[in-house]
Amino acid sequence: MPRTSGPIQNNGLATTLILAIRNSSTVQIPMVQLEVFIITGNGLPKTPIAHELFSVPPLSNIIKTYSIAGALGYELQADTTSGSDFTANIFTMDENGDLIDAQRVLGSETVPTAAFTPVP
Repeated sequence: MPRTSGPIQNNGLATTLILAIRNSSTVQIPMVQLEVFIITGNGLPKTPIAHELFSVPPLSNIIKTYSIAGALGYELQADTTSGSDFTANIFTMDENGDLIDAQRVLGSETVPTAAFTPVP
């Protein structure tokens, strides 16, 4: 079942969204599907900025980055074929490359969603 960060308000400082993925399994190769959206205004539909499908080799880390500069908010939705040896966490950075702690979302803090948001 897909999981979502839900809409997260960007305090105006975040310019980069970082998805840090770890596969600690020695044998599993999970497939990951993800969608990243930015929120550009109140009452406006969220705008897709990424839709990806990729695999994560055993005992590896993958870091994905997306520009969210100027966005009022963002949301990440993801699903994986993996089990408990898989972790994905979300971070943001400002223009100086400093992490913004208040916008961090651990994988355990995401919530299930019935389906991915349809992307036009």
